[in-house]
Amino acid sequence: MTSWLMVLRNRRRYKTVLIAIAVGTIGFIIIRCLGDSVEQKVSDDLELIGEATVLSAMWEDRKNYHPGEYFDRDVAALRKLDGVVTVAPVRSTGETTKLLYADVERKRTIITGVNEEYWSTQSTPLAMGRLIDDDDVRRMRKVCVIGAEIHQGVFKGLNPLGKTVVANSYHYEIIGVLGGKQQEDNSRTVFIPLSLAPHHLDNTRQIMQLLIRVDNWDSVRTVREQAEAILQYNHPNLEHGIKVNYRSNRLDRVRMIVFIIQLFSYAALVGVFIVGKMGLTNVMLAAVQDRTKEIGLRKSMGATDNLIRDQFILESVMVSVIAGVVGVVGGLVSVALLKELLDVSVSGMVLSSSIFVDLVLTVSIGVFAGWYPSQQAGKLDIVSAMRFEC
Repeated sequence: MTSWLMVLRNRRRYKTVLIAIAVGTIGFIIIRCLGDSVEQKVSDDLELIGEATVLSAMWEDRKNYHPGEYFDRDVAALRKLDGVVTVAPVRSTGETTKLLYADVERKRTIITGVNEEYWSTQSTPLAMGRLIDDDDVRRMRKVCVIGAEIHQGVFKGLNPLGKTVVANSYHYEIIGVLGGKQQEDNSRTVFIPLSLAPHHLDNTRQIMQLLIRVDNWDSVRTVREQAEAILQYNHPNLEHGIKVNYRSNRLDRVRMIVFIIQLFSYAALVGVFIVGKMGLTNVMLAAVQDRTKEIGLRKSMGATDNLIRDQFILESVMVSVIAGVVGVVGGLVSVALLKELLDVSVSGMVLSSSIFVDLVLTVSIGVFAGWYPSQQAGKLDIVSAMRFEC
């Protein structure tokens, strides 16, 4: 009770330290909770559009990756892996060709053979028409889906559905147009049924690329390692081997950013500890000096050195805990407001652990900050203390 009364009586002295610790606590809770929430939201968004969980199997050639030569047995083996939703084979020469429509000629066009599964590995929306499906592949229909760059460049944005384009001397009816933001290659690609590729693309029967869709982000690493092992086993004579890469690195980049942000949050936590301890130590030392006569009087009335030490440590802990509680309340309010503003969810576990860490930290600040001043108070001589003049 005495310690509590002393804190109240000297609240102006402790005001600056209280604010510093509380602000540091609020900052830590906000950064920790929202950093985790942003990472989870981006992860969920990318998984929703399929990009975060798509792997691309390429041949490794020293410092570079290039299209491989896969076969149906590779596709069948990969489809058996746990966590694999789709394996989409892609056939292409990897080279560009001319595309003709009426009197318009477009150079540097990519022709790629795909099946219905391919579209589940893409985030590019369909602007008009329909996509190539399994029936097109099975019946070897001479149809195609074009990218946005071709749509704008050749057809000037007009409706191309039902029109016929010529590539590699073969005629294809346009059944669909891709829209939205696309990778550069997709934007200038003409997609044809996979079954036509061996006959229309320089008689290539090899699969240039395998796109592997995994059911969730947590399975990606395991599937990636297993897929590499299978492909290496099926192709033992490759000089440099096969590499399975993330098709989209956006989530990795976001996670790196979040990691850096959280490093700052822990740096801030350390800063709060150091600044809070130093500030509170100085305040407590000043309190010991101001209350020297009081300490001498209490000792003369029978108060032991340990009792004096305990009182000053308890005062220091109480100041620190009050600041921590204020900071936690402020952090909860701030997180609630920012959660609504940014439309993110906050993990209860992360929030609880942040509060726990903060409270442990504030108690530690109080103990460490009060230790040295309490020792000084306990060592004061009664006679010297009674004679002391501020």
